[in-house]
Amino acid sequence: MGGLLQKKETVAELKKRLKDAAVAYVVDYRDLSVAELTTIRRDFYKNADAELTVMKNTLLKRAIEGTDMAGMEPFLSGPTALAIGRSDQVAPLKILKKFFKDNKKTNAVRGAVMDGNALAPAEVDAMASLPSLEELRGKLVGGIASPLNGIVAAISGPQRGLVNVLDQYAKQKQQQES
Repeated sequence: MGGLLQKKETVAELKKRLKDAAVAYVVDYRDLSVAELTTIRRDFYKNADAELTVMKNTLLKRAIEGTDMAGMEPFLSGPTALAIGRSDQVAPLKILKKFFKDNKKTNAVRGAVMDGNALAPAEVDAMASLPSLEELRGKLVGGIASPLNGIVAAISGPQRGLVNVLDQYAKQKQQQES
């Protein structure tokens, strides 16, 4: 019975973590060593406010039952790891894809659930090409700052021109006096 109680606690804990999740990716973790999984987990923790959990499909199915994450059930077959992202929805996917590419792994992200909608592998691959939240913020700030820089240059241009004219006039006067 202790095993059943532990499984119920595991399901309840996972259900809680999924409730707080912005996105969940279903990942095939075949051929990944413990050290490689640890590397991915470390990257998630440092760079993505995300976590990677290896879980039995039966427990995972119980945890998603009746939740927004229920759409991931068709992706739950074979060895499954669950990447749960809390804030940036694209960052965990980018970390996974980069790791798989850098380490020449053929592992696949089988699917995802974001905002209660299941995403097929093709949609997940399309998401991987999207910029991260930080990149989007940087582009937004750059887009806002660019016109402001132009306005500052336009406003300060005439004063700069006047200063240059006065400077040239002063130099001319000095040359005439010498």
